[in-house]
Order: sequence, then structure tokens, then C-alpha cells
Amino acid sequence: MQADINGNAVFYTTLGQGRPMLFVHGGPGLDHTYFRPWLDPLSDQFQLIYYDQLGQGCSTRPASYVEIGIDTWADEIDALRAFLGHDRMILFGHSFGSFIAQEYALRHGNHLDGLILCATTPVLDYQDVTMMNAQMRGTSEQVQAVVKLFTEPVADDAAFRQLWMKILPLYFHHYDPRVGTAMDITTHYSAEAFNQAARNCVPTFNTLSRLSEIAAPTLILAGRHDWIMPPTQGAERIHAAVPSSKVVIFENSGHFPFIEEADPFVATVKDWIASLG
Repeated sequence: MQADINGNAVFYTTLGQGRPMLFVHGGPGLDHTYFRPWLDPLSDQFQLIYYDQLGQGCSTRPASYVEIGIDTWADEIDALRAFLGHDRMILFGHSFGSFIAQEYALRHGNHLDGLILCATTPVLDYQDVTMMNAQMRGTSEQVQAVVKLFTEPVADDAAFRQLWMKILPLYFHHYDPRVGTAMDITTHYSAEAFNQAARNCVPTFNTLSRLSEIAAPTLILAGRHDWIMPPTQGAERIHAAVPSSKVVIFENSGHFPFIEEADPFVATVKDWIASLG
């Protein structure tokens, strides 16, 4: 399905009934499909809303991405919420999507029943740690791909896909190639969205001084072995600053705990939402 948001077509799909829960995918330059089928079991209690951000997935690809930023994507979420007729919702942001979710909570928090941040950080100010993790866990070829991906513009969607699939194993504690293949088959890659976000959004993203303003109950989820957003630099700093927050670390996961520890992850989310009343 498509929603008309500010003259752009935003792709979304829903699953289940009940309290609305909207998912903000990461990447940047990926789409909502990597959430599925892993998080679909939540649909037995909630209405899941998966969508593709502007410029990504099956949503409109604009002629220019230069005006798109984290604030643009945060406001897009609120417009989609209104389009779907929901006054309040649970917001789930993963990875780069958690940056957008943090911004949403700061701009539109009055529409949140709860905020879930998964594989997150308030600022990427620890590049030495991420590079050390990549060097410890990856092959020399993977480390070279990491450097290339985050220091040079990606030529096109095919080049982005090639680099992403090369470094994808780093994002797991125990990588299963079958999972990687399944993720790849369903993903619509967007090099332009990645270039814009990686060059102009991520370097300036920093919510550390504003986190105390987040009033929504917040669940922070992290994988112990996340190479790019480790709990110490990410989840624990957010937990220390957000007043009504809870942090849960999944000891056998990397950047995708909802894949590597799917059952306990879903149970944790359900139990926390039930505690909200």
C-alpha cells in the first residue's frame, strides 16, 4: 500500500490488529523487509506497521536527496501516523532507524505510548572502537569494505549491495549465510539514500544533550556483540540519560538481536509493552 506524504508515495504494509506499532528500518539505504519474518510474531497482539522511508525501498526515489535529513524522516513518520488515523503508537527504531526514532520522540513525543530503540547509540563518536571491532572480527577484505563504504560515495545500488553483503557477517555474533541470502533477496537497495545519510546526517547526529527530554517510556535493546553500536557506547549511554527507560542486553547477538535471539526478543518486547498498561 502507499500513503501520499507531502506529495511522495510512501510504501507501507500492516499486519495484525491491536495497539499500533510502527517500525523504522535502518541502513541507511535498506528497507523494511529485514524485519520480517522475525518480528511478525508480535502481530498476535499488535498492529505492526512496516514502511520504507522516503528515498528507500519501494517509496518515492526523489531526483535529489540533498534536502532529506533525519528531521525529514522523523516528520514523515508523524505524517504517516496521521494518515493511518492513529493518535498514539509504539515506535520501534533499529540502527539508523533508531536515530530517526530518537528525533521523532523529541519532536512528536506527545504521540508516543512507548519508544523502543534497538541497536542504537546517541552519537557515533567512537570510530576507534568500531574499527578495532571490525579488525578483530572481520577479514582484511571486510575491513577494506568497511573503510570504503564509510569514506567514499557509493556509485550505485548494485555497488552498495555488493559492499553491504560483504560486511553483513560483521553485524552478527554467529552469521548464517542462509539468513544473509534471505535478507538480500527481499531488499531494495538505495545508494543515494546511503550516501546522503552517511555523509550529511550521521556525522552530525548527536542527541546526548537532549535525551533527558524524552518523556515516553523507553525500552533499549542491544546485542552484546554489536560491532558498530556496542552496548557501552550506545544502549547504556541512552539508558543513563532517558528518565523512564529500561535496557536489555542480548548476550548471544550482534546488531540484529531480533534475528539471532528471536524468541526471547519478541517475549521481551511483549512483556515491556504489557507493563505500560
